[in-house]
Amino acid sequence: MRISHLTVSLGAIAAALTFTPAFAQDAAPAATGDTALTYEERIARLEQELDTLKRQRELDQEITTATAAKTPVATLDKKGLSFTSADGKYAFGINAQVNVDVHSFSNDGGTLRDEVVGRLIRPTFSGKAGNASFRFTPELGGSSSAAASIVDAYIEYKVSDAVQFRGGKFKSPLGLERLQSDADVIWTERGHSTNLVPNRDVGYQVFGTLFDSVVEYQVGLFNGATDGVNLNNDLDNQKDVVYRVFAQPFLNSSVVFLQGFGIGYAGSDGKHLGNATDTQLGSYKTPGQQTFFKYGAGVYSNGKETRSNPQAWFYLNNIGILADYVTVKQNVASATAAAELENKALDVSASWVLTGESVSYKGGVKPAKPFNPKNGTLGAFELTARYGYTEIDKNAFTSGFASAASAAQKATSTGLGLGWYWSENLKLVADYDSTEFDGGAAAGADRRKEAFASGRIQFRY
Repeated sequence: MRISHLTVSLGAIAAALTFTPAFAQDAAPAATGDTALTYEERIARLEQELDTLKRQRELDQEITTATAAKTPVATLDKKGLSFTSADGKYAFGINAQVNVDVHSFSNDGGTLRDEVVGRLIRPTFSGKAGNASFRFTPELGGSSSAAASIVDAYIEYKVSDAVQFRGGKFKSPLGLERLQSDADVIWTERGHSTNLVPNRDVGYQVFGTLFDSVVEYQVGLFNGATDGVNLNNDLDNQKDVVYRVFAQPFLNSSVVFLQGFGIGYAGSDGKHLGNATDTQLGSYKTPGQQTFFKYGAGVYSNGKETRSNPQAWFYLNNIGILADYVTVKQNVASATAAAELENKALDVSASWVLTGESVSYKGGVKPAKPFNPKNGTLGAFELTARYGYTEIDKNAFTSGFASAASAAQKATSTGLGLGWYWSENLKLVADYDSTEFDGGAAAGADRRKEAFASGRIQFRY
């Protein structure tokens, strides 16, 4: 017998037993076996039954609690779909990002293609089991089906906030703009500093945060991806050591004005031995994703490569600034010459949220009033501007590693943009970048200026 609610009162029972109607006096006494129950025996029996009912209720509650403890929790919200065990030790999640872009070039003499492209289509699968976790993200977008690839595929283990391990394919800790989430980048295309850092690499990394998140660090051993390359397999027996330290010294201070200031340094040291077929050398692009520099045929990496990457950001309420500077020193060679070249790149981006919402490096802009024409709300608007350049070592041309008639020695870009955030999940972006070149055309003349207009609809989930 199961009773959900028990309201029996011993006092009420006792009172009922005390009152005996007159007609009951003539009734035959109740008997158990051959013996009638006394008043005290009746009370004892009722107390026993009441104790039984109480215990049954406790058992019902224990069963309900045990069942709930074994039932996983499914959550569907603005961050995607997730399943979590009742004790929180196990989880699995699915989310996605889709960028649909339009590209248009002017002043190109009709040589560049205007297009609409699924620039980025990325479902992400993640999960954890205790302190261990994983992430897997394929790339299904790009200009053609050949662009499909694996972006992230790694395993992590967390000992504490200060000590965490990661192994697999992911971003090496180089380039402040490269490390920013694709969903949070304020431009349709990343800037010049990403020219001189890997896209993705394969390796191991230890990382964490210290001093109540004031300092973060990463140190890793990687196969050594070439500038701009999404590496899957190692190309030689050499490895890169990559490291980064980034501090927000005023994060937890009372100096509110400086709480959003961060500064850091990253670098890499490695050695790469290419050949005329597998050069292990990168080519460099404009914000319009047009290649403006590549090494000549028969030129290859030939030894030590080091990167230096000072970086900083500053965010105050609805204003943000990001600065990223990268230099790469790399030994290169051809059949007739060898040299150490030093290439440089800079990016400085600024943003101003016109509607007053806060802006930050992580998380994007969250509209205070999402777009809703019925309610007369328009979401959030963000005005952006940037300046950047990639500069190639002049010795690349004087030593015959590149031709000034087809490769520019420097590309300098300025850009303006507008972001329109309809909600935390949907935003529209419109950008315009103008890029000027030193060299890159016949007889060493300057390559034609590139005017690149782009738009994006981005859905993050």
